Amino acid sequence: MARMIGYRHFGGVDVLEEGSVSLPAPAEGQVLVSVRAAGINPVDYKLFGGLTRPLEVIRTIVHPSRWFARGKERPLRGVGQDFAGVVTAVGPSVNNVCVGDEVIGLLRAAPWSAREYGALATDILTSATNVVPKPASVSFDVAGGLGVAAQTAMGAMRSVKADAGDIIVVAAAAGGVGGLVTQLALARSATVIGIAGPSNADYLRSLGAIPVSYGESLEQQIRDAAPSPVTAFIDCFGGYASLAHRLGVPGERVGTLVPTPAIALRRARFTGGRDGKIADIATVAGLIDRGTVNLTIAGTYPFDVEQVRAAYTELMGGHVRGKIVITIP
Repeated sequence: MARMIGYRHFGGVDVLEEGSVSLPAPAEGQVLVSVRAAGINPVDYKLFGGLTRPLEVIRTIVHPSRWFARGKERPLRGVGQDFAGVVTAVGPSVNNVCVGDEVIGLLRAAPWSAREYGALATDILTSATNVVPKPASVSFDVAGGLGVAAQTAMGAMRSVKADAGDIIVVAAAAGGVGGLVTQLALARSATVIGIAGPSNADYLRSLGAIPVSYGESLEQQIRDAAPSPVTAFIDCFGGYASLAHRLGVPGERVGTLVPTPAIALRRARFTGGRDGKIADIATVAGLIDRGTVNLTIAGTYPFDVEQVRAAYTELMGGHVRGKIVITIP
């Protein structure tokens, strides 16, 4: 039996609970992974907080048996997408990994879909296409938090066509995704102006970025910091499409991870994981292996429901530098 942490109804972190599930042997194209670490992301608490509540009403209408389900009668839904671990079994036709291989994985699903399984589990049964080999030098903690951040960062870079010589503004530049975007852009010889809180200014400087702080003078700070006109803008926080427009950045070179009405008005791009590929995880893992970029781990919590609740509480507080990871013995 695999242990998992999930939720049966919507709400705050208190809805999270531990349960168990019996996993079958891997079918064709599947792998079974013993999880060592799993990253958490803002989309997780948005999901168990009720993001899909309107769709749940439709599902209940389609499946009347759910009308009367209460408490433990409701299915336990999985939480989390990022994970890293060791392959313990493979199904027929799997040729990209073998039993005993250390892997990095991402449970890919549409944000509005209910997940029967999540990454916060001791074991995961998933498609072999959802995992890539983990370099030996990359720790399980870093690998466990890499999936969403790597695919989202690479997707955003791809969307705005970031390249050498660009002057790129990155909003939420010290976060899990923003920190990777910043480093990937710098690795391509772009100049990066990173928007973050004052407490993260030295961190951004250590990466090679030019820090600017949130506030009313933000636009002027960016103009003063930019050695030449800004050519691209990646918004990892949401709400900066209008600022990018005022800075003269063409809409097709403005990417945001958070959809807002201003995106359509400014012809900006809603980007991130939708423009990413599973191979992006392997690419970023390789860059970490070579020391070109790194994934900052803001903190680790053990696989315990109270500790997982505490981890999400910290994440929901905002201004987390890097990724929070759940470690699984």
